[in-house]
Amino acid sequence: MDRDEWEALCKCCGKCCYEKIDLGGGFVRYTSEPCKYLDTETKLCKVYVNRTEVEPDCIILTPDKVREISWMPEDCAYVEYTRLQDTLAAVRRIETRQKKREHSRRKR
Repeated sequence: MDRDEWEALCKCCGKCCYEKIDLGGGFVRYTSEPCKYLDTETKLCKVYVNRTEVEPDCIILTPDKVREISWMPEDCAYVEYTRLQDTLAAVRRIETRQKKREHSRRKR
């Protein structure tokens, strides 16, 4: 998946662009305060292309980043996609192990 395809997954909900308070213990509370660069009507970033230069706290989301970040909304398309891919990869690993076991049993 290239960068454009990845970014096309976004539902443009804007949830990840609201200020958050880390309550500790893996709990995060979203506030009603959006990033000053979020257009709350369109849910689009006003400085998207240069967002990390303009707002150093802004994070460019990648599949690996999404796996690391605990505060992403559960209904975020990036979270859903990454979890699906991880689940599919786990299923493939299990199937591969099962096939290897079956193959080694047949050799006996």
